[in-house]
Amino acid sequence: MRIVYVLGTSTGGVGTHVRALARDLAASGHELGVIGPASTDEHFGFSSLPGVRFAALDMGTGIGARDGALIIRLRKLIGTFTADIVHAHGFRAGFVALLAARSLRHRPRLIISLHNRASGQGLRATVETSIETLLAKGADLTIGASTDLVDRARELGARDARFVPAAAPEVQEVPAEAAVATRAALAAEFGFGPDALIVLAVGRVAPQKNYPMLVRALGHLGGRQRPELVFLIAGAADRAVLDEVHGQYEDLAATSAVPALHFLGPRDDIAELNAAADIYVLTSVWEARALVLQEALISGRAIIATSTGGTTELVGDAGILIDDDDDMGLAAAIGELASDPARRAQLAARAKARGAQLPDEREVAKELVGIYTELMPSQVG
Repeated sequence: MRIVYVLGTSTGGVGTHVRALARDLAASGHELGVIGPASTDEHFGFSSLPGVRFAALDMGTGIGARDGALIIRLRKLIGTFTADIVHAHGFRAGFVALLAARSLRHRPRLIISLHNRASGQGLRATVETSIETLLAKGADLTIGASTDLVDRARELGARDARFVPAAAPEVQEVPAEAAVATRAALAAEFGFGPDALIVLAVGRVAPQKNYPMLVRALGHLGGRQRPELVFLIAGAADRAVLDEVHGQYEDLAATSAVPALHFLGPRDDIAELNAAADIYVLTSVWEARALVLQEALISGRAIIATSTGGTTELVGDAGILIDDDDDMGLAAAIGELASDPARRAQLAARAKARGAQLPDEREVAKELVGIYTELMPSQVG
């Protein structure tokens, strides 16, 4: 099959997912093309994958007057690839791909994967719903990375909508000595003691991740918690959001004693950080199937997460689930785990077992090949 993936700007889960698919399907002998912004290629290295052709196309983030030229350019690129399947990932990429593909003489099958929900308010919400409806009705298949996205597509008239998970990433086992070394390095850098408990959050500092909720929880915990708690956030940052969250924390720390909070920025040692941490927290307003949460499960961390989107079905009983934006619930859960090593160990074991059950990248790639073949039974042997 000739398969083309279309995606927009990405530095996280969507790009990681598409890279794994392109790598594995090309290795299986399929002809693979990827179309997306040059910055996304720089981040994930699509053009360096064996058997994968990459074409740069800057999608932008909003709908505007330039979209006509963008659609024409994408239509030409899809035609150049002579694609059998065009699989667009995300709201923006799906919209542009739908308008480009439906005007081709030899129309490829169009699949749109939704990895996030529309979150606009007022007039923007009305526009987003109109585009969601267009995508649902126009695609040959809509794939949701969580079941609520599948339900939403069906409500909007999708002819076919299915759940296919974004695969669990490969996580290397971290030797105990490496975890100890990471912990010692963090303690030396940030000045906490050997008996402190590390509470780790991983994910870009952006509105969706709702780190203000985490800061408010620190206020409920107070600074004289025993054992000592140290909070670390690892991930790239939207500068304005980082300044807001950091300022919120500084204002809180100026008036009351609170646990230490440190921003680590982008890291390439997430596995080591997970291994060094005692508790993992995810405070997002919404997630489909967060890769960072899957990493925490595979690593066997004691997890606290907001029960939103696909997180509930992903975690199950392998962690503590709290309501969205419930800072008091978060503080209570952290306090419970901080004071109960046996409960932490129980949740860590459950997480490890749950992580071992998650479909990996090659399993998801195989499932998608079956779907692609199903969509074109008369053309593909």
